[in-house]
Amino acid sequence: MSNNSGPLTYAKSGVDLEADSRRTERIIHEVSKTHAGTMVDNLPGGFAGGIRLPEGNQTLVACTDGVGTKTLLHSYSGTFQSAGMDVVANNVNDLIVTGATPVAFLDYIAMSGLSEDSVVEIVKGVSEACRLDGLALISGETAEMPGIYTSGHFDLAGTAIGLVSELDKFRIDEISANDVLLGLPSGGLMTNGFSLARAALGISGEELHDKAMLQNRPSLLEGDSVGGWLTRPHPSFWNVFKQIKDLGIIIKGAAHITGGGIAGNLSRVIPTGCVGVVDVTSWRRDQIFDYIQAQGGIELEEMYRAFNMGIGMIMALSKEDSRIALASVPELVELGKIEQSDKSEKVILSGVTL
Repeated sequence: MSNNSGPLTYAKSGVDLEADSRRTERIIHEVSKTHAGTMVDNLPGGFAGGIRLPEGNQTLVACTDGVGTKTLLHSYSGTFQSAGMDVVANNVNDLIVTGATPVAFLDYIAMSGLSEDSVVEIVKGVSEACRLDGLALISGETAEMPGIYTSGHFDLAGTAIGLVSELDKFRIDEISANDVLLGLPSGGLMTNGFSLARAALGISGEELHDKAMLQNRPSLLEGDSVGGWLTRPHPSFWNVFKQIKDLGIIIKGAAHITGGGIAGNLSRVIPTGCVGVVDVTSWRRDQIFDYIQAQGGIELEEMYRAFNMGIGMIMALSKEDSRIALASVPELVELGKIEQSDKSEKVILSGVTL
């Protein structure tokens, strides 16, 4: 638990979401300077960018992301293959919220003193995740960076590439009142919030202490270890999306629940004049979140700002399509609905006092 006065927050653990938002606005200003005269295509979802191809009425879509400080826990736990799966899923999920089909992947591993077997295990995880989602792993890079990374540790990032036609693009402007919000379980933290989780659990970088902490099996986790929960692979939701599309169901918009939690990410796809109402009692929160909150003395509002709290993806469908989807895809959970609103607030979390 943090020694700072007051409740532990994401900012106190080293990640300031407000500062990140300000920085992002400034970065977008610089990035936009490169778009004039190009074929940049504005896409929904907020994470991936696209370039319209000159022929075929398609857009080439790409996004880049990493695994974050979860790599520290993978190093301590020896779960290198899971790390490889994490980086693919994190990027694929960012890509598919545009409506795109993922087709290829590239990875980048920076490290210091990582064993040959460990590096191969990471790539094996990347390869397996690509195979499961139907992507080609077309390129990658490994970089030894002693002095930048502590010996035995690494950083991992990747780029997913996809294609989307005009017909397949999600149309968030068509989201309207009475549409239904469906969710897919995250199965844990995925790849976000680990700086706060480590601060809450006292995982400080002292290897022997941290490894012992990760092996703990507190009663709250019902027999599972802390490390087992924290290193669970980030699930890819592509095959569920594909199953829904194959049923002829139209996904109007979707949000990958990463840093910023449900409200911070779902708000990206809620159009003006609407609000997404999410009932947090509609799913069972994974025990790891209760454990982190209890150990760190974190206020519930901060938990919902920093973590996905058990929901990894949210999509908006018409009421009729949602009934078909729920009957056909057992993983889906009905979370709430879209309502009309003249307020600036885009997302309301009901069933909880924050």
